[in-house]
Amino acid sequence: MSLEVQQNVWFASMLIFRTKRSRTLISVLLLVWMTAISAPRYASAQAANNASPRKTWATLQVDKAQQSKNERNARNILRNPREPVNAENTEILENYLRRYFFARMTVEGNLSELPQYRLETRERCGWTGTKDTSDAGEEMNRITSSVMHALCNGVFDATVTGGDQQSVIVIQESVRDSNNQLRVVRTMADLKSADRIFNLTGDLIERNEITELAPSTIDFHPAVKLNAMLVLGDLNDKQPRKGRPETAEPRLNTQMDLIAYLESPEILTDTLLVGALTGMQRHTHESLDSEQKKRIAKVVLKLVNPQIVSGRNPAAGLWIRRQAIDILGQLALPNTENFLLKVIEAGNEPVLLRIAAVEAIGQLKLKGLTPATISRFGAGLAQLAADACWEELAAARSPRSSFSPDRLRMRLMAVQSALLGSGEDSGNGLMAIAPAEEGKSLEQLVDTLKTVDGQIQTLTVSSDRKRIEDVVRDGAEKFIRLTEAYQEV
Repeated sequence: MSLEVQQNVWFASMLIFRTKRSRTLISVLLLVWMTAISAPRYASAQAANNASPRKTWATLQVDKAQQSKNERNARNILRNPREPVNAENTEILENYLRRYFFARMTVEGNLSELPQYRLETRERCGWTGTKDTSDAGEEMNRITSSVMHALCNGVFDATVTGGDQQSVIVIQESVRDSNNQLRVVRTMADLKSADRIFNLTGDLIERNEITELAPSTIDFHPAVKLNAMLVLGDLNDKQPRKGRPETAEPRLNTQMDLIAYLESPEILTDTLLVGALTGMQRHTHESLDSEQKKRIAKVVLKLVNPQIVSGRNPAAGLWIRRQAIDILGQLALPNTENFLLKVIEAGNEPVLLRIAAVEAIGQLKLKGLTPATISRFGAGLAQLAADACWEELAAARSPRSSFSPDRLRMRLMAVQSALLGSGEDSGNGLMAIAPAEEGKSLEQLVDTLKTVDGQIQTLTVSSDRKRIEDVVRDGAEKFIRLTEAYQEV
């Protein structure tokens, strides 16, 4: 197994409980592996940090005494209808979660267990659904959110009275200010009265004992930060009924927090930005009112702009833009298809990004498109199919051939799905709404896609290079001829 494949398998486990989309698993994995090498505190400092030697990652001390002392108490507080959610029980629950349950998530040796820890967190949050009131659920959400946000914000060096330094985290009452903008803590001046500071052993440090606060040179592992963002995205205002996950209501406060993060991409690392987008994707799946959809769309639309992700790792930037396009497709606001068409037609953009736009088309209910727009779609899809072939041909010709017939077939299949519709819903394809004349041209494109797919099926990664070149080049030329036919019309 190659090093790249090992890296992909390692990080895919981080998301295996989060989404069924295989492309999400593989894409994010490689991104975070590369991020872990440098783990920059700020996106603008990435280039300098990429060359840094392996870092020592910060860890919250795991207090095993909290497990033996309070695990049963925490269970009762969360699920026993007769157990009150008072100040005493809230303190027990917070100490158990912060000093033991969530502290485990920061240990480098536990990285492979992060998906399981996240699953256990969802399980414990679900326990609160048995309570008569929402108090236990809200306390669980509040404590979980505050600790996860602290992990995302990272480690600080606190200079205490006398000049000694301690590594600390800041538990913020809220990561949003009064205008719902992201409130980032970097110095003592950024703190609010309700914010608290704890050292890495879990002890509270009084504010009047600290003379200076600054970001530390050590930090939590990037996988820990990504996991924290994913935990945030899992939180609910209403817990799902047993066996009915679709009955859950995602936490509105978390949605507002994620929007605040996404509105400030310039201060987020690749890891945090990817995690916030992944969490937002879950919220986008749920029913939202039109105004909230518009607000989310406005936020993610900016992230498709290449200028917003410039300076980041190229693989990270591409992933971020693809995820933003996917969310736009899920929101399915009016005129989304026109924006996606422009992405599909953009020959200067990566094929993967344009394919993401094609996949997003499949999430829309297309209607009311003019014959000219449908023709543009046909020409754009034909050109994209050709470009996918040319890209695979270049991969086959590279010194270390990375040709993949399966990858090419998947891309061509995405184009075909945009034409015919996907799954059981054949009414969401372009051909279903095309007038007779444009429908004939689209049908010709579908026939060509099927023909080329059949030819590619005869290839393997170890096929003779000349045969690979002949088949893939022939496919590209077929699509180019269709593109030229559209231009003549």
